[in-house]
Amino acid sequence: MKTPILYLGPEGTHSHEAALRRFGPKARLIPCLSHYEIFARLCAPRATPRPLAIVPVENSSEGPVTQTLDQLANHPAVGILDSFSLPVPQHLMARRGTRLSGIRRVCSHPQVLGQCRETLARLLPRAELVPDSSTAMAAGRAAQDPETAAIASDAAARIHRLAILRKNMQDHEENVTRFFTLTAAKIPSRASLRARQLRSLIYLVIGNRPGALLHVLAPFDASEINLTFIQSRPLPGRPWEYGFFIEAATDWRSASAQAAWQLVRALSESGRKIGTYPVA
Repeated sequence: MKTPILYLGPEGTHSHEAALRRFGPKARLIPCLSHYEIFARLCAPRATPRPLAIVPVENSSEGPVTQTLDQLANHPAVGILDSFSLPVPQHLMARRGTRLSGIRRVCSHPQVLGQCRETLARLLPRAELVPDSSTAMAAGRAAQDPETAAIASDAAARIHRLAILRKNMQDHEENVTRFFTLTAAKIPSRASLRARQLRSLIYLVIGNRPGALLHVLAPFDASEINLTFIQSRPLPGRPWEYGFFIEAATDWRSASAQAAWQLVRALSESGRKIGTYPVA
């Protein structure tokens, strides 16, 4: 039985494209409508075979995908198999025959609207910007309403038979999204990979006191471990307190990395390693 591959759907999203790139067109791809659904399916106790999931974690223009981070914080059983990046051109599309002057609203995922903010202000300054759950859902809305446009992928335009009015709407030409491949199953050893190919993600809860974050990060500096990503997320039920995701260019196997982790963990209220994974 083929392993199910979960992704943020429906078909035509950038996550769908990432899943196709990572696993190929013959993979058993299963669309999910939210991050919550993806993580619930990953952790379902009776799932056989155990599914994998493709989720976006960071965009080069708009920064972290907070829904992914929040679910990783809430699901300690989920680990990271690998990380890879994908260029994500964003296109403005609408029903055939639509003119820019006739567009009253533009729908897309909030991350995508942010990636295209300046271009939209210049091209469609009076259009209402409407957040949607995915770019593909936005394309479906545009297919139903002649006054609505969507920002989505080439695939979404083909699926919904929309005309692309403007290509490459993103404000920055180099617009790249990084994805994680996730699993709730046991992850095999990375012993065959070189340390420089690997990164590790940890999640820390740090006491709310002056200089706490500085003290926690100091062991990384002392061990000359490069940190490639730091992001805070609110702690539910603890107003103005935060958990921190920290990605390091290390696999924790060296003596210095192990020593740094032990110090970091001792200086934190709580902490765990989410995964060590190759980066492509």
